[in-house]
Amino acid sequence: MLTFTRNRLSTLGLSINRNMASLVQLSGSANSFDLQTAVQCRLPEAEGDPEAADRAVAEALRGMVNDHRLRGRSVVACLSTDELVVETVRLPQLPIDEITKAAQWEAAERLSIPIDQAEVRHLLAGEVRQDSSVKQEVILVACPRDLIRRRLKILESAGLLPVGLDIEPCAFLRSLFRAQGSPENTRTAYLNCSESGTTVMFAEGRRILFLKSIAMGGRQFDDAVSQNLGVDQTIAHQMRTDVFSANMLDGENEIHRSIIESLRPCFEAIIEEMELCIRYHKVTFRGKPLDGLIMSGSEAAPWLSEYFCDRVGLSCKRVTPLDGVTIHSPVGSIQNRSGRWAAPLGLAMKRLPQ
Repeated sequence: MLTFTRNRLSTLGLSINRNMASLVQLSGSANSFDLQTAVQCRLPEAEGDPEAADRAVAEALRGMVNDHRLRGRSVVACLSTDELVVETVRLPQLPIDEITKAAQWEAAERLSIPIDQAEVRHLLAGEVRQDSSVKQEVILVACPRDLIRRRLKILESAGLLPVGLDIEPCAFLRSLFRAQGSPENTRTAYLNCSESGTTVMFAEGRRILFLKSIAMGGRQFDDAVSQNLGVDQTIAHQMRTDVFSANMLDGENEIHRSIIESLRPCFEAIIEEMELCIRYHKVTFRGKPLDGLIMSGSEAAPWLSEYFCDRVGLSCKRVTPLDGVTIHSPVGSIQNRSGRWAAPLGLAMKRLPQ
């Protein structure tokens, strides 16, 4: 079951990216979520001494928690996709306990980080046919232990009590699947566009079938605008943010045209990777096509999902993570670029052991 306190409040869901922390607290029950709190704070740039940078992040988190009326300090945090090493392997049909052992062995052979320095988990993607035999598709997910220890230390230094650590793709899927209200057997493509990169994910219901990270996100978008228009990073970011906040592009607006022309190579790079991923899905998971594409994340724009859908030949499904919760009263400017709340909402919804 979901872990709620006696006053029906969830644990805190906290997503930390390179320069932004997003925190959510829900109330209600597993069947009906009410949004209680949704807050964000800017984090200092991670420069120089790593320990000093971690202390600065912890202080910023402590200030965010203390400045808002949050109840409890138990938190579920996540590791962002760019902090993970992901690899897909195929195993014979094995019992669950043997799959775990085989996955660890495959991880030692295939992952780019030493197995004795990493925490490794696996996701069962499903059965696939290879030649005349049936295999088990397994997604390996690993993270350096040093990074995990640093993350936990930051949370504790901020006065929080970490009770769970999830990965961003799972949190993202949890909130978006609930928001769209589709049957469990619906097969959907998801695009999580964040500051550090873009993640392509295919899922059947709550089960992830495919996962790939593309190093093309908000930071790279700002670099492209800065270089193409000859402006500094701060101005480039503000210009791009204004355009990404618009519901529709204005072809008569010179700024809109300039930003799109600057970003066209970035968009084409993402589309090229998406097409390869969709081709892999067609060959690997035969017999059931993707039902459509949902795009979300901190760098998602209302008009961008339609552009990607048209280019890769998928129908566009208009869903925001806020569709999965009830908002009784205004909680800041959460409706503006609501995709930024996908991961923290999913973290607050996470089921924890009793």
